[in-house]
Amino acid sequence: MDAATAAQLEQIDAARKKDRLAGIAIISISFLMSLGMSQWAKRESAPEVAAPPAPATTEGVVGWPGAVDAIATLPTARLATARARLRGISMEAVASDGTIDFAGGGARVRYAFQSLSGEGPQPSRAPGELPKRTFCGKQNVHLKAEGLIADPDLTDFPCPPGPIEDLPEPRCGPREVWRRAQEKGAPTDRLARVEYYRARVGPAWRFELPGTPHRYSFYGDCGRELDTMEGTGFVP
Repeated sequence: MDAATAAQLEQIDAARKKDRLAGIAIISISFLMSLGMSQWAKRESAPEVAAPPAPATTEGVVGWPGAVDAIATLPTARLATARARLRGISMEAVASDGTIDFAGGGARVRYAFQSLSGEGPQPSRAPGELPKRTFCGKQNVHLKAEGLIADPDLTDFPCPPGPIEDLPEPRCGPREVWRRAQEKGAPTDRLARVEYYRARVGPAWRFELPGTPHRYSFYGDCGRELDTMEGTGFVP
């Protein structure tokens, strides 16, 4: 074999080694990319996990403790939950100026929040496992004697048969509701139960003085009074 042929064979052998190394590199990179995409897909398919409720706090509770404004505190209540849809607010021991005294007994507020189907935290499942059904998770946030605190998130709360209609930001509040009730003869020396909820005709307020005949429902702007059929609804 002459020198020229030997050199040519060496070049061919070197080229083959180079091609083998390139092939191995391509295979390795493809494998690593596939592994990364698999891990990404696994993370993406995993449900959002509900965080445990934070300890009770009075930070951000407007008027704490003796003259709490439950509507002004709504933005703080929203921060305590991952559920974005406001479904209702129920308030106990509301004074005629619309505030609530948590230094006394019987005072409490419940803010009800929910998610649309498949939205927000869902029940846990094995990595890569597809959900068998979707849920409309629900969480209540409370104002109690110890402050603002959320219940554990109900990730497996079933979706209702109809659409979930959340409530808009309140256009008025307990003070205006009380004023309308006073116009109808409600005495101001007692504490009322007030609810913001979705009635048959839309956002609405319900006023009640327990133990008396004073029970009224008003449209969401605290304007006209609703009749019994129009005012049908509740805080879920």
